[in-house]
Amino acid sequence: MKVLVVDDSKAIRQLVAECLRELRHQVDFAENGAEALQYVADQDVDLVLMDVEMPRLNGFEATQAIRELRKSDWFPIVFLTTRTDDDSFCQGILAGGDAYLQKPLNPLRLRYTMVAMERIYLMRQKLQKSQQQLQLANQELEWLSQSDQLTGLANRRRLDSVLALQFALAQRNNSVLSVLVCDIDYFKKYNDSYGHVRGDECLVEVAKALSDQLRRSTDLICRYGGEEFVAVLPATLLVEARELAERMRHAVQALGIAHASSECGRVTLSIGAAAHLGQYSSPDELIKAADAALYRAKQLGRNRVEIG
Repeated sequence: MKVLVVDDSKAIRQLVAECLRELRHQVDFAENGAEALQYVADQDVDLVLMDVEMPRLNGFEATQAIRELRKSDWFPIVFLTTRTDDDSFCQGILAGGDAYLQKPLNPLRLRYTMVAMERIYLMRQKLQKSQQQLQLANQELEWLSQSDQLTGLANRRRLDSVLALQFALAQRNNSVLSVLVCDIDYFKKYNDSYGHVRGDECLVEVAKALSDQLRRSTDLICRYGGEEFVAVLPATLLVEARELAERMRHAVQALGIAHASSECGRVTLSIGAAAHLGQYSSPDELIKAADAALYRAKQLGRNRVEIG
């Protein structure tokens, strides 16, 4: 354990240090409560042995300040004191202390108090490890809940939250926000002809091709549902969104995925683009505008980009 010994007596510090080093603990020192508080502010510690009667900041005051400073990180604080009255005991516990060792120190009692503190230390280590594992598990669950399991892209839930946030930012900052709605042409016929396994493989390949075209960390591509994908493009003018859409369209066609029911004999993409410059009242209206542009792209022959 890393132990901080706080005492204004050099003799006491040496006595405690000798005992603790025999038990193979790392020992650091502070001569008063103010030094102890600064130490705890700067470094991690597993146990504090705290003298009560010290200049500047006494042990009770220092302990109370330490508990306030490290609210989310508990570690034992054991008082070293000549005070044996009930009022002092209660005051120490209420200040945040956990145990008492009476001065003059009894080396045997000090040693076995450390044995008890070691048990607490080990349980604290296990608890911290469990908390870290739980945090990682929760992070993974959160990622899974916002990811499309087939393509690895963001899912509809993630889209809704990001689009709402970016729409609000665009409104507040009077900036532009563009979206693309993309649809794989004749995908139902593709599934009917090649089977759903190959259909899933096609979706994965298309998703990667779309994702590879994004250049900024603020841009988001997600699977909207079925064979549809949506890109959210903050601070992107409509002309820039159209250029990106064309790159996406060419990238999908360049995959060369055979599709007998398509006019060009391979998988292609139709895309609708729209930009918000204050004219839409909600993210849904922006999506509907891009969706209407996508519908025109389908009506005009597919494998093309139209703007709303």
